[in-house]
Amino acid sequence: MHVIARPAIEAAKQRYPRAASWLDDWWAAASKAAWSRLADVRVLYPLADEVGQCLVFNASGNDYRLICRMTYANAWTDGTLLVKHFLTHADYDKGKWRKDCIPSGKEGKK
Repeated sequence: MHVIARPAIEAAKQRYPRAASWLDDWWAAASKAAWSRLADVRVLYPLADEVGQCLVFNASGNDYRLICRMTYANAWTDGTLLVKHFLTHADYDKGKWRKDCIPSGKEGKK
């Protein structure tokens, strides 16, 4: 996967030091992956989920959520992950991040 927004990961590590090693491990794994569907992602991240055009990863023992806009790998590309948010579980529950993942007019659908 082509992972975009390393500065966002570095900022999350500064803001949430307890999650730093998880974020480093995630970056290394995602950068080497060629996920073509959710089942591929769940091999390494069993609790990952799709929400609209995003993948949501439970991070650091479910204390945080990493949200990435994604394009799965296919015959022409290795896929792309664009880091959008790294949130505490409480901030994730507020749902403000959903606007970056669900096309306008489809907010009520998962």
